[in-house]
Formats: sequence, structure tokens, C-alpha cells
Amino acid sequence: MREEYAITKFPKKGLTSGKPAQRWEEALVTGNGTIGALIYGDPLNETIILNHEKLYEPFHDSIIHNNDLFPYVNEVKALMKRGKFKDAAALFSKKSGHPLYFTDAYHPAYALNLQTNQVGEVSHYFRTVDFTSGEVSVHWQDIRGRFFKQHFSSRTHNAIIIRLSSADGAFIHAELSIDDLMPEEGVELTEISASGHDLSFTCSYEKTKKGYAGMSIVSTGEGTITAEKESLHIKGTKEITIVTRIVPLTDYAKQKDATLSRMKMELKTLASISYEELMNAHRLVHEEIYNRMTLTLGENTERRVMTEQLLAEQTGELDPHLLQKMFEMGRYVLLCSSGDYPPNLVGLWTGDWRPPWSGDFTVDANLNLAISGAAIGNMSEALESYFYLIEKIAPDWEDNAKTLYGCRGYLAGSRTDGNHNIHTHFNEDWPLGFWTAAAGWLALPFYEWYEITEDTTFFKNRVLPLMKKIALFYEDFLTETDENGKWLFIPSYSPENTPIISAEKIAAGWQEHQATINATMDIAVTKEIMTHLIKTCKELQIEEEEIPVWEALLAQLPDYMTNEDGALKEWIHEALHDRYDHRHLSHLYPVWPGDEVTPEETPEWFRAAAIALEKKERGNGSAHGVMHSGLVAARLKRVDLVEENLRWFLSSDYIYTSLVTAHNPGRRIYNVDANCSLPSLIMEMLVCSRHGFLELLPALPKALSSGSLTGMLCKGQLTLNKITWHLESKTINVTITSHKVQHVQLVYRHGIEQIAINGKEETIHPDQTEVPLFFKANERKELMLTVK
Repeated sequence: MREEYAITKFPKKGLTSGKPAQRWEEALVTGNGTIGALIYGDPLNETIILNHEKLYEPFHDSIIHNNDLFPYVNEVKALMKRGKFKDAAALFSKKSGHPLYFTDAYHPAYALNLQTNQVGEVSHYFRTVDFTSGEVSVHWQDIRGRFFKQHFSSRTHNAIIIRLSSADGAFIHAELSIDDLMPEEGVELTEISASGHDLSFTCSYEKTKKGYAGMSIVSTGEGTITAEKESLHIKGTKEITIVTRIVPLTDYAKQKDATLSRMKMELKTLASISYEELMNAHRLVHEEIYNRMTLTLGENTERRVMTEQLLAEQTGELDPHLLQKMFEMGRYVLLCSSGDYPPNLVGLWTGDWRPPWSGDFTVDANLNLAISGAAIGNMSEALESYFYLIEKIAPDWEDNAKTLYGCRGYLAGSRTDGNHNIHTHFNEDWPLGFWTAAAGWLALPFYEWYEITEDTTFFKNRVLPLMKKIALFYEDFLTETDENGKWLFIPSYSPENTPIISAEKIAAGWQEHQATINATMDIAVTKEIMTHLIKTCKELQIEEEEIPVWEALLAQLPDYMTNEDGALKEWIHEALHDRYDHRHLSHLYPVWPGDEVTPEETPEWFRAAAIALEKKERGNGSAHGVMHSGLVAARLKRVDLVEENLRWFLSSDYIYTSLVTAHNPGRRIYNVDANCSLPSLIMEMLVCSRHGFLELLPALPKALSSGSLTGMLCKGQLTLNKITWHLESKTINVTITSHKVQHVQLVYRHGIEQIAINGKEETIHPDQTEVPLFFKANERKELMLTVK
């Protein structure tokens, strides 16, 4: 076999499947953050669905705005104080001036169909994804020899590159055509055109002037290319290269012709460059980002088995092989679907127009979980895509604050398509307009990146303005107090749960409903915003006039409560009781993603949070709930609950053979937040960091008794270069670099018997669990621990 055609059946980091996809959810994925592809992998009748991160079908011909709801807020509050929660939500929804409006729907651009001639039966079939390069490959043979299809989405040239080749000199005959995948409504005009060596597709939407254009240019080393109607026919060649690009249009009529002309010129240039040269340029960028972090679980994780077999082998035990594969897949999905925007519900990929929940950015758990591993996972590119999205939509938050509550500052909507975040989710059963915590949760990744980098310019220019506007909202929103003089959060909401109300209260006219008073999450997020602003602004000696305002507001926040089980309550109200069987864990925000509740600083609330997590059930089994439960369990040092959630996830049929995850068990609803947050869970169970604090293996399941992790970023300008553990031999080796002068407390809760720092053994006292470390700027320390 010639070297240029050598394809590894089992990539070192990647997946191998033994069957083509039968539906788009099983198609293999590639992407550069902007343009992505779903590749079925059929040797003779290939379907390649193309996606672009900014293709959202407009549902409305203008931006939706709400009526002024502030005149009705006092009536809403009065109803809620009498327990008329559903009536309050119905009033708010009715007065908004419109029904529940969905965000614009993410959709595919179109599909390329590549039909190839066959001589004899197809054999020796397999398809692969190489995570380190982003290349999807398909391999097969017939009586003429071996054939390959290779695909990737170039980060350097912003195009999908496809090559079909014969390894043994056989001639290929093929037809390239387009399937528009169009729905029955929502699209005004589509055009497919074939001319010379190019095949183009254009689409204009029904509701607005927007649309998009796509073009493919075909090149061959020999043979002929003939345009016939709406397809290209290729004959007598041993290799075909196809370069494709998708471009959104803000004004279809004005931009279409010029865009197609420019694409044709640019893609012709790309088509003249060899596949290898295009791949090498792309690989330099993609591989460097992807390989900043590595994970190895166990001693023999590189099993050479097909994905179908690996998934079929799951019996409910914790499988290190699949877990490592899903960690690697999670980083791959996050990288491939982070461009200008971070991953939406489907990442970068869909084969359906109007997918569930519009395939949008849902911010009461899904997006938040998807981006959670970007910072500690050393993938600043993905984090920057998130920052771009939030900073783009944040101006709409001022509109929400003023229109809904007559407040200054920021109030985020619950869902966005990336264009706007005006709150339009009005519904008496789902009163997301009562949720005030969204902006604070969305701001947390900004602050966490500051905690990791301690970049004061970043804080002053990008974090502080965001957090000040959120604080400003609460300064105006919090106007009423309870009998103890504490702020009353009314209306309030704990996504997406309904408290239990006693029969006695219901007989008195109270209503069980999602609309509530004093949701713990709303209070926790307010507390976090004020605490972070006060602490950081004091350290930087800025905002001196605002600090007393924030301190006064913080002092009046109600304390958390426990219920009759000793669990942290989801609503800080004596009449609102916990409903444990639910997919969301909003009230455990102070544990994760926040870090207010810790065993050292708040042991009482730490125990109460642990009881709440023990009592929590799965509801409908949403994958984001499983990941969220695992992340909270890791922060609570509950190894048993971490393992339970991982075992459940790996064995409950959430994973397609493409290794993309589903929203529910039984592979129902394509959804990537579990893909992207599983690496976060792995990292959190291996390392917990706060300023001046680094804990090793806080929640490591016994089934993962050996392994290594490299390249994790920690709070306080620390890089965990590498951690290797062998708990059967009771050893942990760690290499850490501090990028500033500091003292760090190293913790291993199960006990440390011996420690050597840079080869020098230190004195350890009996039952010691902590070791103080002093770092000079940019100092690297190698630690060898013998543990109990």
C-alpha cells in the first residue's frame, strides 16, 4: 500500500465502527466549529449532511418584544404571597402580549450524495474518526482492490475536504448530487446548480431576507467531469477531491450571486492543493488544541474493538475502556463544535429541520454543562466561543430587566439562538420569566477563567462589566423582606421543578406550581455574584463606592434551610417542600458549579447538600441530570454517587454508535451536553482546586484504581502537568507548575504516609492529609506520594 493511502483501522485516539449509519444520529462527525458534517459512511451511496453554526430558520419577520410587565409585578407578588402560584404565572404570561415563542430553529444546510460504482461485493468495511486530526475515514474493498473516503473540516481553510481514492489503481465512476432536506414550509426558494466542476446550493428563508449558499468544487487527477442537470458525473479517475463551503447570507437577493462567485474562485484555489497539504495545515491547529490534555484509565485502555462491540459489552459495571473513549470523544465534540459560538444542544450537527427545543442554546443546564470543561480542560478556544456568545446577547438582558420587572441591569432569557436573548418563554406551566439566576450562572465561566489565569485586564474589561450589571438588577429587584428582615425573592423559580405543597395548604387555596418564592438557586447565585465582586474589587482596589452597596445587599440575603430529612432545601420557604424525583439539581448550585459549600468552610451545609443528593432521583433520566449529579457528587467527595452516575450513563443506552450522546435513555433525542460535560466530571473526580488549595483524587471510583491525566488547569495560576495514580501500590505522582509566587495546600483525604518533593523526602506526621507547598514564580514541582 502506498504511504499516502495508509489508514489506521483503530486510531490511537478515535473510534472505529463496523457498519455504515442507518440514520443521521449514527453518522460520524467532523467540524471546525463553523462548518460541520455528518458522514454516514456508505461506500457506494454516501450521504454527507452539511451544517453551519449560524444557520437558524427565522420563525418571525422581526424581533419579538414584550409588553411592559412592570405594572403587573405587584399583583403577581400579591398572588404568590397567597399561594396562588399558577394564577401569578398565568397573569404574567397573559400580559406579555404573546404566546410562548420558540427560538429560531437550528437546521442542516443540505446533504451531498456521492454514488460510486461497484464491481463485486463490498468487503473489509470499516469507518473511523481520528480525534487528534478530525478526520473521518471510510474503508472497503471489492474485487478491484481497496478504496478510501476521507473527510475533515479544515480549521485553516474553513471548508469541508473530501477525498475518494483507489489504493490499487482501479478506476472510479461517481455521481455527486444534492439532497436539499427541505421542510414543507419555512423556505421560500432553493436552487441547485451544476456547471463545469462545481455544484452549488442556495436557500432563502420565508420570514426574512436571510438565506445561505453552499458550493462544492470537484477535482480529479484524470478522467472527466460532466455537469448534467443538478449533478456532476465523474468517470475514469483513481482519485476525487471535493472542497465545500457554506456561507450564511443576511440579504439573500443582494448577496447570493457575489457570494457564489467569490466561493467559486476561492474553492478552485483550494481544489488545486493536495489533500495531504490541506490536512497537514489543519492538523497543526486541531491537534495542538486537542492534545493539550490526555487521559489514561487502567493499564490496557487501547482495546482494538469496534464501537458497536464496546457499547454492546456494557453490563452495568464501570468500564474504563468506554469511559476513556467517551472522555476523548467529549473533548473532540467540544472542539469541533466551538467556533464563533459554543456547542448548542446538538453541538454542530443535525439532520432535522426544527429539532427538539429548536436545537438552541438552553441555559438552565445544557449550555452551562457543555462548556463546563473548557477552562480546566485547557481549551481556551472553546471558552472564547462561549464568551463571544454571551457578550453578543447580553445587551438584550437590559431589555428583559426593564420590561419584565422595571429594573436596571441584566436579566437573561432562558434560551437563545445566538442572535437575540429577549425573553419570550411565557407560559403559565413553565414560568421561566420568574428565573432571575440565569445571568449569574452564565457569568460564572468568565469569573472562573479569571480565577485560573488571574488576568486582571480580562477581569476589568470583560468580567466586571458583566457582573456589575447583574448586581444592579438585584439592587432594584429585591425590594421586599420577610419577617426576619431578609430579602424576599418573589417571584422565583427553580428550573424546572415543582415543590410539594401540603394537603392543608392546598385545601386553603394554595397551588402546586413551578412558580415559587425563594428558590435556593436564585439566592445562591445572588450571593455568589456579590461575594465575587466584593472580594475581587477589594483585592484590586477598584469600585470602592459600589462595595458597600454590595455588602449591604449580601448581608440581607436569607440563609439556606434544611428539610425534615436534613437535606438542603430547594426552596427557602416553610410551605414549599422538596420534590426529589427530578432531573435538575438547581438548589445544589453552591456545591457545583459554585464553590461556596465545602467541607472545610461550611461543614453543616456540606452535610445537608450530601443528603439532598442522596435523596435526589433521576426524573425522566435526562443525560444532563446524570452528568450534573456526578459533578455535584465529585465536589461532595461521594465516590459512591460518582460511580453510580457513571455506571448508569455508560450502560443505559445514551450513546449512539457515532459516540454522540442522547438526551434520554434509549438513544432518544440527539444532544451533546453529556458528551461535553463528561470530561468535566472526570477532571473533577481527579482534582479539586480553589485558590491556594489543590486536592488529589477527591472522588475516584475503585474501578479506576490506576491511570494518568495531563494538562489540566487549576485555579490560582496552577497547571497540573501530570498526575499518575496506582492505588493498589498506594502511589500518586504529581507534577505541578505555579505561574506565580504562592503557598498551596495539597490535600489527599485518605491519608499520606510519605511524600518526596523534587526527589527530597519530607517529614510526614501520622494521619496527615495535607502538605503545605511553597512555589516560586513559574516553579515546577514533582511530588511522589505514598498514600494510605
